[in-house]
This record gives sequence, structure tokens and C-alpha cells, in this order.
Amino acid sequence: MKSMVKGCFAAALLAAAVPHFASAQTVKIGQIEAQTGPNAIYGYMSSQGVPIAVDEINKAGGFKVGETTYKLELIALDTRGDPKEATIQLKKLLEQDKVKFVFGPFLSNVFVTVFPYAKQFNGKFLMMGGGTRIHEFVGQPGNEFVIRTWNWDAGPKGFGEKMVDYLVKTANPKKVAMLFQNDSGGKILGDIYEPIFKARGIETMTEYFEPGTKDFSPVLAKIAGFKPDYLFPGYSDAALYDIVRQSIEGNYSKKFFLVRGSTGPGLKNKDGLEDYIVYVPKDFEEAEKKEPKVKHFVDAYKAFYKRDFPYDQAPLCSSSCYDHVYMLVEAMKKAGTVDDVEKIRKALLSMTYQGMWKISFDATSEQIFDFDIVHLRKGGTKEVVHVEP
Repeated sequence: MKSMVKGCFAAALLAAAVPHFASAQTVKIGQIEAQTGPNAIYGYMSSQGVPIAVDEINKAGGFKVGETTYKLELIALDTRGDPKEATIQLKKLLEQDKVKFVFGPFLSNVFVTVFPYAKQFNGKFLMMGGGTRIHEFVGQPGNEFVIRTWNWDAGPKGFGEKMVDYLVKTANPKKVAMLFQNDSGGKILGDIYEPIFKARGIETMTEYFEPGTKDFSPVLAKIAGFKPDYLFPGYSDAALYDIVRQSIEGNYSKKFFLVRGSTGPGLKNKDGLEDYIVYVPKDFEEAEKKEPKVKHFVDAYKAFYKRDFPYDQAPLCSSSCYDHVYMLVEAMKKAGTVDDVEKIRKALLSMTYQGMWKISFDATSEQIFDFDIVHLRKGGTKEVVHVEP
């Protein structure tokens, strides 16, 4: 009997040592991104950033909505960029785990595959992803569950429009050749950018390569016959490293314009290229020196993962990532609930959140945020132009 009393007393002391957080309730958030696979650049960084935000919020004691304290439980699943796998994972999140907030996907082919299933849960959960094809679905009746955590290429605030304006201002090209992967994401890039260039009097040709291509010399030779001033390749760094290198080595083109990809392929080939203009949500190497929130994130990443910071991939943390976890929590506080999806959605879409980016949403539930244009020249000299849409 005495030992039982001692045990109960010890348990009471332990409970008293953590009175605030031990009693916190849990809000589950899910994530479906490609953490591995050939297109992991579009998913890897968001899958790296979200856990840091969750860890920070939980270690700070969680967050209060009304009189209740909550902590976050993250269920992050690796789609490997496989649409069928992503559908299975989303089904688990919604039906088994009862998750009401899902970050991702960034890949368009994944989104269009999971969309018909996800639509059945309209009004019951929020899907916050950066996929290009999401643009076609946001703001449509019956699609209130979809929020696009990326800004659109075209339109007055479109980063693509502003990128092309910068290209015209700095280089005034007459011809641009576009080379995209032959899938839904690549085809929509052609549909977006052909009219943008045409409106500025720039002649274009568009070619496509098959997924998994390693030898780009045949299509690059075909493009060279067009004699473009700039080559505009797209999709992911997995392909871009090969395209940029082979284009330079084969003397097909040494001037590049990108809106999908990183500075990595340019820096890797800096001594051979002549010009490399790339859309970068944020140039972290420069921002770390000037922006306290960026420095905090870089330091937090190194401490959390115990490895060097991936400066080349970090800009993609602008989508469905670190800032968005904090923004979602603020929306819950503003809405006064962690369960009422519609109230939280309205609060989220009415907010402007100043994190590593200044994030807001337009009337169709599509994100607007500031970004950088990085201009590399031969040898790796770099100019960074910041753009506020």
C-alpha cells in the first residue's frame, strides 16, 4: 500500500512539472509531397520546412484558441511524385487520420490525379498546394477546399509577366526557344508563356522532351536551327542540370531564361554560360544577411537536421511550407476554432502574413507574394532584383 501511495505521488509530481503542455489537445495536419524521386525538388523543401515550424510551435507550448491550448501533429507522406501513391496517401489522411488541413501537392500531375477524390470532401478539409494546374480549379464553385500557395505566372501580378518584362528590359530578345517536359505540367507552361512572349513581339518555338530523358542533344540541335536568343528550359533541376550543360558543351545556346528550377544549374556551369536569368522566390544567400526571419530559419534548419543548409532548394520553401504552418495557426486563432474549416478558410484568405515572405491571397484563393529575379553572368557574377507584385 505504501509503495502504491509513493507511485501515485510521483505521478502527481510529474504531471505538475508539465501542467500546460501535457493537457494540450492535438490538431493534425497532413502533407503529400515528393520527398524523394526525380521531381523531389518540388516537394523536398516543403517537406523539410513544415516539420521545423511544427517543432517550434510545439516547443513554445503550442498555441491557444479561446481557452484551449493545442499542439500540432504532422503526418507527412512521401508521394515520390507518383499520382497513384498520392491518392492512396490522401485517402488515408482524410478517412483514417481525419486530417482537415493538407499541405501539398506541388506537382501538377499529382494534383489533377487526386482532385476528383479530394473534391468529395469539399467543405470538410483544406488542401494548400503550389501545383501549377491548381490555378485552373481555384475560385470555382465546389472547389472551396483548394487554396494555391503559389502565385500565378500570368496577369498583372504574375511573376511570369514580370520575368518576361525583365528579360525584355535587359536583353530585348527577338526569339526564345522553350523546352519543357512532355506532361501536363510542361504543356501548361507552353500554354502560359507562348502568349506572354507573343504580346511583346517575341517569336517562339516550343519543344518537349520525354520524362527520364538524359541525352538532349537531338532536340537541342533542332532548337539551334531556330537561332534563339535565349533557351527557356523548364521543369525541375533533375533535367535542367543536363540541359544547361549539354547546351553549353554542344554550343547550342549559352543564354538561359528559367521560371522553373534553381540557380544550381547555372552556378554549376558558370564558366561556360553567357547569361542565366532565373525566377527565385527568394535568394537565400543574400536574404540571410539582411532579413532576421530568413536567418532564423537557416539556423533552425541546421539545428533541426544537423546538416548544411540547402541554399539552392530553399526558395521552394515559399510553397506550402514553414510560413504556411504559422499562417494556418494564426488563421485558427483569428477564426476562434480549429474545427470549423469554412471559418478558418475565410480567416486565412483575409490575412496578410509577414514571414520570410509577405503572403496574401487574391479573390480566387491564389497566393500573392514577393520574389527575386537572379541574374547570373559568365563566371558566376550575380545580380538580385527584388519584385513586389
